[in-house]
Amino acid sequence: MKLKYNWASENFELVKKCILKSYNAEVHTQSAVEATLDLREEHDIDVNSIETITITTFMTAYHIVGGGEYGSRMQVHTKEQADHSLPYVIAVMLLDGQLYPEQLKPERIERDDVQALLKKVKVKTNLPFHEPVKVMGLLDPYTVAYPDKMKTKVEIKFNDGRIIVKEKEDYKGFFTNPLTKDDVVLKMKKLCGKDYSN
Repeated sequence: MKLKYNWASENFELVKKCILKSYNAEVHTQSAVEATLDLREEHDIDVNSIETITITTFMTAYHIVGGGEYGSRMQVHTKEQADHSLPYVIAVMLLDGQLYPEQLKPERIERDDVQALLKKVKVKTNLPFHEPVKVMGLLDPYTVAYPDKMKTKVEIKFNDGRIIVKEKEDYKGFFTNPLTKDDVVLKMKKLCGKDYSN
């Protein structure tokens, strides 16, 4: 089979927008997961004192991983449910500080700590409605920026009323913030559990 490609008029500009996920979770969760890790590293968080975790995201993420058109993401008992549940990946990142195969094993998913914490996660958009309406992209800066940005906001409210917030518009691995070769090697080591340093 011969490739039909007009080299005079076409280009490979889309190659520059290729992305890699940093974490073992659905791609639309990546910026929220990274924001959560940032909050974990920047603050001494006692997860037992958390009242709510509110994730503001763009419409596509809301529908796929946040409980929109694709259904509730609060019932998590398998790897397939876990890596497509924004509440689960946020909860397990706060607890473990990482999101790799260990966090997607049945024995980790079923533990009481993560099951209780994910119930405190609320996912929303900036819009008062969540139906797929054309005008929503014009009204919601999170949605209108996608796919050139993956804007998200993670807001953790504690029982004492204190609130911490982190906003992101991309993540390490997105085309605007690409992984380095060393980052990719480190990820491969974590995924494979072997030393591939050369």
